Amino acid sequence: MIPHLHAWLIAPFEAFGFMRMALVACLALSLANGPLGTLLTLRRMSLDGDVLSHAVMPGAALGFLYAGHSLAAHSVATYSVAAMSAGGLASGIAVACLAGLLARGRTRRGDQGLVAFYLVALSAGVLLVSLAGSNVDVMRVLFGTVLAIDVPSLLQIAAVASLALLLLAAFYRTLAVDSFDPVFLEVARGRSFVRGMFVILVLLDLVVSFQAFGTLLAVGPMLLPAAAARCWTRTAGGMMVLATAFGMAACYAGLLVSYHANLPSGPAIVLSAGLLYGFSLLAAALKDRLDGLVGGNAA
Repeated sequence: MIPHLHAWLIAPFEAFGFMRMALVACLALSLANGPLGTLLTLRRMSLDGDVLSHAVMPGAALGFLYAGHSLAAHSVATYSVAAMSAGGLASGIAVACLAGLLARGRTRRGDQGLVAFYLVALSAGVLLVSLAGSNVDVMRVLFGTVLAIDVPSLLQIAAVASLALLLLAAFYRTLAVDSFDPVFLEVARGRSFVRGMFVILVLLDLVVSFQAFGTLLAVGPMLLPAAAARCWTRTAGGMMVLATAFGMAACYAGLLVSYHANLPSGPAIVLSAGLLYGFSLLAAALKDRLDGLVGGNAA
């Protein structure tokens, strides 16, 4: 029994360095995704997070065109992590500013503007990558290559996760108040700085997640564990801890499933997070039903 468990649960990470690298990168991302996803959920900014994940794509594609794609003697495509990351961050900030201006000027059309940015950014990114790359490059940009994470990418992920945790710890109380009572911070004149810092942190996290999960999936490991955690607790701190744990569990399970079943790793990880969310929804519904029955009997 134990040898079989070892072969299923541990052996893939012992045998292959790329599996260990992918696991460490995903665990590091989960440390930042848990708190950031929780705050996005509490602020009702799930759609904003999805738009920001796609806003990264045009800039990353420009970085790809500028310095990120070259064909060596063996026709192996190499990518400049720095150029794509810088471009992705720049385009993400630009779209975030435009979306903020649109929401401020025409509040009733804010959702329409976000959807428009979503579609335009995705289409522009695909077209830009297609100009110099192949269909394989487009697929990598859309869905990522978590098993191809290298040391520079891992260091970048670790740096962003560390920065996010430090800033979230330093401004936790302010961010929590802004999530539950934004009017108070408006009066205190501190909301603009806090909101701007939070958006930058989300963009940085999406930029490094982009390398592992691609444009279409980057927001999944951020929002799904947080949504699952909200089914179990209502406190912000508890949600952050649970979201981080759920994210790590989904990464571990997804990598194992992708290895044993020979499936794409990124979608397997996101699907694992989705299953956790579905189970959490069922558990929360069952708990509410039981509480209702107990309350009815007591009455």
